[in-house]
Amino acid sequence: MTIRVQTLLAGELDVEEKDLFFFPRGLPGFPGFHRWILAGDDEDVIKWLVPVDCGALALPVVPPELVDPAYDANLPGSVLEELGAGSKDEVVLLAVLNLPRGNALKGTANLLAPVVVAPK
Repeated sequence: MTIRVQTLLAGELDVEEKDLFFFPRGLPGFPGFHRWILAGDDEDVIKWLVPVDCGALALPVVPPELVDPAYDANLPGSVLEELGAGSKDEVVLLAVLNLPRGNALKGTANLLAPVVVAPK
């Protein structure tokens, strides 16, 4: 089933329901938003996590390895179990960026608390 998501950055997007990320408890700071999409073209380095129910909000994200090639998340077994993943190889990690308005070159990436998703 296709749903239409209105976003501030990309306008209207048609997204397959199977491509949504579902966070039962929401994300830290956004507990009321449970369904998210990952927006951006394949060639874009920075993607955008956008809640389906609030397209005016968008979190810039990148794979943590782009920031630190030696990055190795210490994921507890309980997190993998909750996601239905057998190993770290079955999940995708996303580091949320903080890009200061007017000075994105002074941006930072949150490597201490990556967003962890299980694509399956």
